[in-house]
Amino acid sequence: MGVVYAAHDERLDRPVAIKRIRPGVGDGQERERLWREARAAARVTHPNVCQLFEIGEDASGLFLAMELLEGEPLSARLARGALPAAEAAQVALAVLNALGALHQRGIVHRDLKPSNIFLSRHGVKLLDFGLARPFAGAGGGEPDLDLTRPGLVMGTPRYMSPEQIEGQPVGPPSDLFVLGAVLYEMVAAHPAFRGESIFDVARAIVHDEPSALAGSAGVVALDRIIYRALRKPPAARYATAAAFAQEIRSVLLTSDSTDSTVARPVTRLVVLPFRVLRPDPTIDFLPFALADAVSVALSGLSSLVVRSTVTAASLARDTPDIAALAKSLDVDLVLLGTLLSSADQVRVTAQLVQASSGTLVRAMTAQVASGEIFQLQDKLAQSVVESLSQSLTPRDQERINRDAPANAEAYELYLRANAMQLDSKQWATAYDLYLRCVDLDPRFAPAWARLGRCARLLGKFGSPDRMQANLAFAEQALQRALDVNPELSLAHNIYAQIEVESGRPREAMARLLGRVRTAGADPELFAGLVHACRYCGLLDASEAAYERARRLDPAVVTSVAHTFMQKRDWPRAMATDLTEPPFARALALKHLGRAEEGAALLQAGLSPSLPAQFSDIITGMVAFCEGRHDVVASRIHGLVGAGFSDPEALYHWACALAQAGDHDGALELLERCVAAGCAPLAPLMSEPLLDPLRSASDFRHIVQRARELHDAALESFRLEDGPRLLGLPAAG
Repeated sequence: MGVVYAAHDERLDRPVAIKRIRPGVGDGQERERLWREARAAARVTHPNVCQLFEIGEDASGLFLAMELLEGEPLSARLARGALPAAEAAQVALAVLNALGALHQRGIVHRDLKPSNIFLSRHGVKLLDFGLARPFAGAGGGEPDLDLTRPGLVMGTPRYMSPEQIEGQPVGPPSDLFVLGAVLYEMVAAHPAFRGESIFDVARAIVHDEPSALAGSAGVVALDRIIYRALRKPPAARYATAAAFAQEIRSVLLTSDSTDSTVARPVTRLVVLPFRVLRPDPTIDFLPFALADAVSVALSGLSSLVVRSTVTAASLARDTPDIAALAKSLDVDLVLLGTLLSSADQVRVTAQLVQASSGTLVRAMTAQVASGEIFQLQDKLAQSVVESLSQSLTPRDQERINRDAPANAEAYELYLRANAMQLDSKQWATAYDLYLRCVDLDPRFAPAWARLGRCARLLGKFGSPDRMQANLAFAEQALQRALDVNPELSLAHNIYAQIEVESGRPREAMARLLGRVRTAGADPELFAGLVHACRYCGLLDASEAAYERARRLDPAVVTSVAHTFMQKRDWPRAMATDLTEPPFARALALKHLGRAEEGAALLQAGLSPSLPAQFSDIITGMVAFCEGRHDVVASRIHGLVGAGFSDPEALYHWACALAQAGDHDGALELLERCVAAGCAPLAPLMSEPLLDPLRSASDFRHIVQRARELHDAALESFRLEDGPRLLGLPAAG
C-alpha cells in the first residue's frame, strides 16, 4: 500500500522513517479514514508501539513520519526457524502490551502479522496502523460503521480471525486471536492455519485447530495458552490483552529461564485395522487387535498422538478413502496394511501414508512364525518411530515398545482379549484371557491394565456375589501395571476411575495433574481428569480437560457427557455421549421431554447375555423414562442392597427416587453419595427433581458437606497448578 524509506526530520532534528501512500491509491473517503485513524494511533505513546510523529499530505501523496528502527521484522527472524518457547513468549508479551494500549484507546489493529512486528535492539515494536480502526462500544472514538458491516473483509488472509473471515464486526478479541496464531508460528516454525489456497486457509481458520505442540513443560504450557487464544467464539478467548499477558507471565515465572527448547508440533497418527487377504480362523483376532497393540506401543510419546483404533475401525472400509478418513479423524499419518497367513507363518505388509496428500512415507514388510506374533508389533512400531525420528526425543525413543511382551503365547492371549473387551457380553471371557496372559508374562503392563479394567466392570456391573472381590482385584491389577510401567497412560486413566468410585476423587485428580506436567500431549490423562474433576464437583475443570483431550484426539472417549448433564446442558450431553448403552443421551432426552426416545435407546441395549447388574440398571432407567415409579424404586433398592456404590450413580438414582415420591430413600442415597467423596454441588443446587427435599434439614446438611468437599478439591486443584495446566482462570 505504501513505500517506506529513511529520512531526516529537520524540525525534530532526528532520523525518521517515512511511509508514503501513492497518489490515487484508494478513494477520498478511504484516504480520509486512513488519515483519521493514523492520527488516532499517533496518540498512543507506548514503548512497544512504533511512534508516529506526523501525518500529512503533499504533492507526493499522503505520508506518515514515524520512529526509525534498527533490527528486523519478525517475519525475517522466522525465515531462519522457530524461536525457543521463552523467547517467543517474551515477544508475544511485548505485543500484548502494545495491543493493550491500543485497545484502551478504543483502537483494534486488524492487521497483526509477523511483518508488522519489529524486533529492534530497543525492544519489540508493533507497526503499521493502516487498517487500525475504532471498534464498536470503544471509548476511544466513533466506531467505523462502514468497516464493521457484515460482508466486508479486510486484513491479511493467513492472519485473520474467524469473524474477520466472515465479515462480522471485530473488536479486541480479533487481535488476540491473530496474536495466538502468530505465537503458534513463532514456536512451531510454520503458520497455525495452512492451505493450498486462500480459500483453504480461510476454511482452516473458521473450522480447524492447529496441531498441539510438544516439548518442555514451558512449551506445553504455552500451547494451552495458544489453544485458548485460538478459540473460534470471541467470548471463549481471553477477554483482554492484559488477561492474555498475565497467562504468559505465569509461564515465564514457572518455566526454566535457561530452557531453549524449540516446540515440536504433535504428529497425529491412526493405525487402521489390518485387512486379511485370505480368511484364516487362526488369525481372525489379529486385524483389530494388532492395530490396537501397535497404537498402545506408540501412545504416550511427547510428540505423537495416536488416535483411537476403535473409532478408526468404525470408519474404515476394506478400501478406505484415506483423505476422507484423515479429515474425519484429523490425522497427519495413517498406518494401514494387510495380513496373510501361510503354513506356520504370518506376513504383514504395511504402509505409512501422509494423510493430506496420500504420499507414501514408508513401506514395511515383516514375516514371523505364528508363535512369534508379538514381533509384528515391535517391528511395526519401530518402523513408525524411524520414520518420525526427527520429531521424537531421546526419551520417546526409549519408551518405544517398553511394554513389549516376553512370551509369545501371552501376547496372543492379550490380542484375543483386546478384540473382546469392548463388548460387555464378552467381559468375562476377556478377563479370563488377560488373567492367563499375566500368569505367563507377569511384567506385561498393558495386560495388567486391561485386566484391571475388566475386573472393575465385572465388579461394578456383574454378579453381586463377586462385586467386592472383583473391585479389590481391579485395584491390585492397576497398581501392578503402574509398578511395572509408571508412565502407562492407559493404566492411569483406568485407575482414576477406580479411585473416584471408591471415595478418592481428590487423590485421582492430583495424581493425574502431576502426570500432565510431564506428559501434556497425552489425551488419556485428560480423559481421566474429565472423570476425576467432575466427581470433585469442578465442572469447569472437567469440561476444560475434555477440551484439551479432544484437541489432542477428537475421537477420544471420555465421560464428559455426565459433566454436561450436571451443567444441565442437555444438547451437549447428547452430542458427547459415545457409550453403549447411551445412558447420558437417554437421560438428556427425558429432561428434554422426549422420554419415549430415551427409553427406546436403552431398550435396544438389553440382552440376556448382559452382566446381571448391567441389565438391572438398564431396566430401571427404562422404567424411569417411562414413569413406572414402582419398578424404578424396586430396581434401585435392589442394586443398592446388593452393594452397588458408584457415588455418581447414587446421585442419579436419588433424583429418580425423589420423583417417585420416596423422599427418605432419595435422602439416604444422597447421603451415601457425598459420604463416598462425591461433590455434585452444582446439580444439588439446581436440579428440579430434588425440590421436594430442599426443606429437609438432612438435605441442607448434604449440600453443606458437598460444598466442603468441593472447596477442598478446588484448593487441591489450585495447589497442583490445575488452572494453568487446563487453561482456566486462576480462580479455577
